[in-house]
Amino acid sequence: MTCADCSNSAAAPGQGLLLAINGADERLQLALGRLTHNGDQTGAELLASQEWTVPGQSVRFLAPGIRHMVEALGLPMGDIRRIACVHGPGSFTGLRMSLALAEGLAAGLANGAGGTDALLAGVDHLELLAHEAGEVGNGAVLALAWSRRGQVYAQAFQSQAALTRPEVIPTSHMVDFLATLPRPLLVLGGGLRRNLPTFAPLAEADPDLHLLPQDWDAPRPQTLLTLAARAAYGPGPLTPLYLRASDAEDNLAAIAAGRGLSEAEAQAILSRGSRTLS
Repeated sequence: MTCADCSNSAAAPGQGLLLAINGADERLQLALGRLTHNGDQTGAELLASQEWTVPGQSVRFLAPGIRHMVEALGLPMGDIRRIACVHGPGSFTGLRMSLALAEGLAAGLANGAGGTDALLAGVDHLELLAHEAGEVGNGAVLALAWSRRGQVYAQAFQSQAALTRPEVIPTSHMVDFLATLPRPLLVLGGGLRRNLPTFAPLAEADPDLHLLPQDWDAPRPQTLLTLAARAAYGPGPLTPLYLRASDAEDNLAAIAAGRGLSEAEAQAILSRGSRTLS
C-alpha cells in the first residue's frame, strides 16, 4: 500500500472519505482520499492507494484491498461518503466486478452511517487516461484502451475538453482516424501498448505524432481521485459504459447450448446484468 500521509492528523476520524476504484484495465487501482472543500469546489487529498496488475482476477483484490487501506489508517468504513468507479469503456469482467463492489459497498455503509448510503459516481476511463497528458503536454491527446479483436476504444481531447466521442475503432482504420485529429498529438494507453506494431510506423512517418511510454498506460492515484472528486454523485445505480457487445453476447447461442439453455433464456439472464451503449 502507498500511504501519502498516515499521521493521525491527516487521517482524523469523522471526516468524509472518497474511495475511487479503477478496474477497467489490467492494472486494478484503488485510491482513498479525504474530501476537501474550497468554496463551491470539492477536491480530495490522497491518503492511500493500492495497485495490482491482475487481469481477470480483480474480484480477489477489491474488497480486501479497500478494507486494508481503511484499517491501516485507523478509520471506520462508515467514513466513506463517496464512491467513484471507472465505468468504462474497458475490460468487461473488471468493470462488472468493480461496479458491483461499489454499489454493494455503498448500500452496506447505510447500516453504519446513519442509514444513508454513500453516494456513487461514474468516471470515464478514456478521459481519466488523457487527463494528465493534457495538463503537461501541448496539443491534442488520444486515449486508447484495449478492446480485443484488433480494435481499440478511442477518444481524443484538447485542453481537457473532448474532441471526439468515445468509440470502437479497428486498428486497420487508424490511419484514417488519425488524419482527422489535430497535431501535435500525444497517444497513450493500454490500447496503444498492445498495438505498437500498428502505431510505431505511423509515428515514424509523422513527427507530430508522439507515442507516450508505458508509464502513461494507467493514471496516477491522485489523478484518479481528482476526477473522482469532480464527478456528479447520486444514489446510483451506476451504468457501465459498454461501447460494443461482449464476447459472451456475440457467442451467446453456443454458450447457452452448452448450459442447456435456449438463446432467449440466456439473453434474458444477460440483459439483467448488462447494458450495451451504441
